Amino acid sequence: MQKLMHWLGCHLGALMAAGGTSGTSTVGTGVLKGESENNVKARTTAVGLAYTCTVGMVDLMATRGMNFDFFYLLGCAFVGWAAGARSAALITLASGAFLYWDGAPLPGSTVSNWVIHWNLIIRLLGFGAVGWLAAEVGRLTRSLERTIQEKTGRLQSETEEHKETADRLRETLELFRQVTENITEVFWVTDPAKTRVNYVSRGFERVWGQQRQAVYTNPATWLEGVYLEDRQRVVQSTYARQITGDYDEQYRVQRPDGTLCWVHDRAFPVRNERGEVYRIVGITEDITEHKRAEQLLEAQRDVGVALSVTNDLNAALERLLDTATALEGIDCGGVYLLDRETGALELEAHSGLDPQFVQRVARYEADAPEALLVKEGRVRYPICSTDSNTEGCFWSGNGLRALAVIPMRHEGEVLGVLNLGSHAQDEIPLSIGVALETIAAQAAGAIARIRLERQILEISDREQARIGQDIHDGLCQQLIGLAFNANSLTQSLNSENRPESPTARKICLLLDEAITEARRVCRGLYPVRLRTEGLVPALEELAHTVTERFNLACECDFASRRLFCDMATATHLYRIAQEAVNNAVKHSGARHVRIRLSSSDEGLELEIRDDGKGIRANPGRGGGMGLHIMDYRARTVGGSLEIRDTGSGTSVSCCAPHRAGNLANESEALAG
Repeated sequence: MQKLMHWLGCHLGALMAAGGTSGTSTVGTGVLKGESENNVKARTTAVGLAYTCTVGMVDLMATRGMNFDFFYLLGCAFVGWAAGARSAALITLASGAFLYWDGAPLPGSTVSNWVIHWNLIIRLLGFGAVGWLAAEVGRLTRSLERTIQEKTGRLQSETEEHKETADRLRETLELFRQVTENITEVFWVTDPAKTRVNYVSRGFERVWGQQRQAVYTNPATWLEGVYLEDRQRVVQSTYARQITGDYDEQYRVQRPDGTLCWVHDRAFPVRNERGEVYRIVGITEDITEHKRAEQLLEAQRDVGVALSVTNDLNAALERLLDTATALEGIDCGGVYLLDRETGALELEAHSGLDPQFVQRVARYEADAPEALLVKEGRVRYPICSTDSNTEGCFWSGNGLRALAVIPMRHEGEVLGVLNLGSHAQDEIPLSIGVALETIAAQAAGAIARIRLERQILEISDREQARIGQDIHDGLCQQLIGLAFNANSLTQSLNSENRPESPTARKICLLLDEAITEARRVCRGLYPVRLRTEGLVPALEELAHTVTERFNLACECDFASRRLFCDMATATHLYRIAQEAVNNAVKHSGARHVRIRLSSSDEGLELEIRDDGKGIRANPGRGGGMGLHIMDYRARTVGGSLEIRDTGSGTSVSCCAPHRAGNLANESEALAG
């Protein structure tokens, strides 16, 4: 008994010493927090030995035959679970020692020693098995706890990281939302097939005039809003170029209220890790103001160029209206010119107006509020209602919603007024109004120039007619009187057989030639047949005169003798033919000249062709005054003049369009 207690005491002391040393080492090194695992095992083993010794002492002192196996087994299981298999084996051996001591046979016992040893071995095996099982369960439990703790730690760490990532993502999304929701451009994201819209910014509602939900529900809403004239081009480019990254288009969008805006649309493909395009992102910018500025500059340039090269007032006014009504929101208009003699306003050209409305507003007398308003020279932009406008005069009704009244002034003088209206907008945009005022100023300068040039040409024609009449009524009559006297003198000299008789006859012949030449000059300066019979007979007379006077073949070729044109056009065409024939006779050395006049749907076509040596075919650059005047006359009637070298002579051709309006309103309308 003393040996057993000594052995247990030694092991218990060693365990306590190992536990203390291990604890000190752990604290010193700081490898583990608190007590180390070895320290825990040592203390648990010590506690288990103390517990086993206590149970053993109780068992030895108890009445022989009492069974304490359960308590021994409990100690083995506890130490095995808490300290491991080795500690459990130690407790098992200690328990076996107490059991052996307690089960030793008493003197006179009949139980054999091998039975006692067998029972002891069976108990030790059972205690050892339970201790081992408990140790394994404890080890697995602790391993599971460590695994759970590690995974829990990682999970907590990942959770924190995810939380931080979520916070950053939330901040990024908020920043993205703030940017996309507040920029004026439309930011959008779709799939490559355009069957789904992943995102579209709030700018879509401003540009397309529809709710964003509409394009989420029906992706085709995007293309349906494209203006019809641009839609096919945009559709083709969308499906062909967006996926390649080459998509860059400008087109018009028509809102549900009918208004148009210009956009600049760009798209960029997004690829996944395999290089496949799985998303399309793009940005659409409203460039309406930029396009409007471009259109206004182009309109001003076109009007300036067009008005600078034409001498036809009607053509100039029509071009002015064509340019103005092509601007955004402007769909109708008219040009009034102020009659200098009566002071009345006459509608000279109009576009986009109902015929009945035109008849109602075709003329304003000098004392009408409209005429007085224009003479003030101030620009006005009245807003129209069903039957009136804010100015109380000028146009109203006919579906007009907005009106621009822009007087055309040149050097302080009001020449007329440019009226432009809109059936679609309630007001004329300010930027367009400024451009219209500039265009009106350009038009006023062109109108003044055309009127001045026309007056100069009319004065020239009148002076030629006056000179022709003066020659016919004065010089020709004097020559005729002188011819009568010369004939009388010739007859007297012949009757007396005077030697001066041949000289007198020669004087009579010269006087007859002078009279004939004077009459030809009169007809050239004042073509009477042009006014009395028309263009075709006048050209025939011109050809006959040239043939007789210059001894060359001048022929006429008319598609029909009934070629209708107004007096102004006939006069200018006659003067062009006259100048071209004179040039052929004087400069080209031609022996044959052909005058051809025909009519087509485009207008009258006049051609003078000769077989001379040719002429430089550029009347506008360095040509003589006659060529410049021919070109000016052609432009005055809205036509064009072409001079070209045919290789065997010169061809001068002029194409004059049919004059718009009723020929009965002209001073004269004649047919050959």
